[in-house]
Amino acid sequence: MADIMRNIAFILCAFAMTSILSCCKSEKSLIEQSAMGYLTAMSNYKISEAEPYATAETVENTLHAIEKYIMPNLDSNVIKQNTPATIEIIDVSIVDDTTAEVTYKKTTPIQVQEGKLEMVKRDKDWKAQVNIQIPEMLKIEYKVDSKALDEKYKGKLTPGRTDQTKPSSRMKKE
Repeated sequence: MADIMRNIAFILCAFAMTSILSCCKSEKSLIEQSAMGYLTAMSNYKISEAEPYATAETVENTLHAIEKYIMPNLDSNVIKQNTPATIEIIDVSIVDDTTAEVTYKKTTPIQVQEGKLEMVKRDKDWKAQVNIQIPEMLKIEYKVDSKALDEKYKGKLTPGRTDQTKPSSRMKKE
């Protein structure tokens, strides 16, 4: 009888361990899927496609700012050179019940980069949590109408340089 009880206890313990491991694995899988969606969209300059994979704060403070202040300044040649981009998830590290860190590798036609992405759990979904600061000068310039911008930068852009087709925050203040 003692052998039967020991066998039952062993089976229950093995079942519990399998359940715990599969739960962790599926949680990592959910994190990886969300991170992959976010990183693939962002790396290929498809900012709005990244929104479902990002927290509301990231969408509001970062993605909308990128669309409004950064994307208009990007030269189409830079985008062409850097796409298509592919993402490889190297590691998913669960910090606690609501926080994880994803280590990834981004490969474009001209470079390979490694990076980390913070993921947070909101309700039952894992979302990218990113906060970039848009320079205030860039925000101010885009509040001005396009005619005023044309006048401000007339003659200050070097002809033939494709990276200066639009006003940039790197330009000196007048």
